[in-house]
Amino acid sequence: MNTHAKRFKLILEFDGGRYSGWQKQDDAITLQGILLEAAGKLFGDQVDVQGSGRTDAGVHALHYAAHLEAETELSPGDILKKLNAALPQDIVIIACKRAGPRFHARLNCIGRSYCYQVARQKTALARNHVWQVTTAALDLERMEEAAALLVGMHDFTSFTDRQVVKKKSPLVMIHQCQVAAAGELILFRIVGSHFLWKMVRRIVGVLMAVGKGELKVADLRRFLQEPVLLTQYTAPAQGLFFERAFYDQEELDGFLATEELKPVFFRWRGCS
Repeated sequence: MNTHAKRFKLILEFDGGRYSGWQKQDDAITLQGILLEAAGKLFGDQVDVQGSGRTDAGVHALHYAAHLEAETELSPGDILKKLNAALPQDIVIIACKRAGPRFHARLNCIGRSYCYQVARQKTALARNHVWQVTTAALDLERMEEAAALLVGMHDFTSFTDRQVVKKKSPLVMIHQCQVAAAGELILFRIVGSHFLWKMVRRIVGVLMAVGKGELKVADLRRFLQEPVLLTQYTAPAQGLFFERAFYDQEELDGFLATEELKPVFFRWRGCS
């Protein structure tokens, strides 16, 4: 990059329904690709946009962190306005501020939070932001018991695809795994150091299978100890939201201690 370039931290909100995840691909529409295109029109070819982590195709975000590097004299406020004007309606920059030259959205990130929504009623308006599971009774207490087993450092080989663990360690630290009911929604929050491909969606799928009685709590314990293929338990992407990225231990600890798990951005029948 140009030595005169400046770095900015961005916080984005996006609907991932039409994107093949975050990372730029030559043969697919991705979030990073769209942002690079928009930033290139504003600042020229010598720009860089890096995110706090990859997301699966179709996954949404509430506060996704990224950084922009560009040679510009624009203020953060002007960058926010001009980039938003250049971006499609399903991607919005909600914050922009100067960052130090060594700040890196992915490498400096110490934790990430995802939330997931399951609808227990058929819904028209929220259908693209929930997984609709209306036919089976769920044992929430059994799901909470299973979720508690995931907290700590574990081998999550069973919760990703085999080619992933050939390239990177399957060990992940999970700080929190919550399950809660909110009216006709079942909500999940998983906070960890990082996440493997499809890992959060497989966790949700397994916990739902436990709630339905298709799997036992002991089965989840076994999946952490003896890797198996769990492709049939992959929850659909549309119910998953990247919630927040953390760059400070105090901020992460405060979130874990105080942040209430609530439905995402829309009012649901029976939810306050």
